[in-house]
Amino acid sequence: MYKLMTAGSAVALLIALVASPVVARAEQQTVAVNWHAQSGQSGSVGDGASATLVRRADGISYHFQTSSLIPGHAYTLWFVAVNNFAACSVVPCSGQDVILNPATNGQVAYAAGGLVGSSGRATFAGSMAAGPIPDGWLAGRGLDDPVGAEIHLVLNDHGPAMPDYLPGMIQTYRAGCTDASLVPFFPATAFADGEPGPNTCRLYQVAVFTGE
Repeated sequence: MYKLMTAGSAVALLIALVASPVVARAEQQTVAVNWHAQSGQSGSVGDGASATLVRRADGISYHFQTSSLIPGHAYTLWFVAVNNFAACSVVPCSGQDVILNPATNGQVAYAAGGLVGSSGRATFAGSMAAGPIPDGWLAGRGLDDPVGAEIHLVLNDHGPAMPDYLPGMIQTYRAGCTDASLVPFFPATAFADGEPGPNTCRLYQVAVFTGE
């Protein structure tokens, strides 16, 4: 089962998490979804595109609602935790900071995925527990400080869905993608995550939540 929800069910999940006595001290942040530089566009996606985090000491729940996606394309959402964002070279932290600078103590992990219909809209939701993330791109790292870490939610466009490459196109980083279209400085674990294919893939949209 993929981490893909309808808008109604995902919002209900967030409301329940905030209202529950167990997570009474949860902190919620909502930000606009912006275009990633690789999309060829800039600024806010607009049209109701927003992302929300619910932060708790034991983990994070996320809800990414967006628009202006390409009908028929496959997308994956990636969870980026920057535990020591003070070590980043820019604000917010860059991809190079997360991947190439061990001092940032960053981690990247699969968050959700799905196919987009004719409306060009989609909602992705899920959660990440505090502690090690063994299936992340960077060995030995995790989500150390759910309440204080800088968090990025990054949407990756895998191009037109191809039956021979599903479900990998909505479960892995590079399924369906050519080597040339992948980010060159990403680690070998990312390049090995999924079956290579003919599509030109690109990071498409992003939401950034500042840390404390």
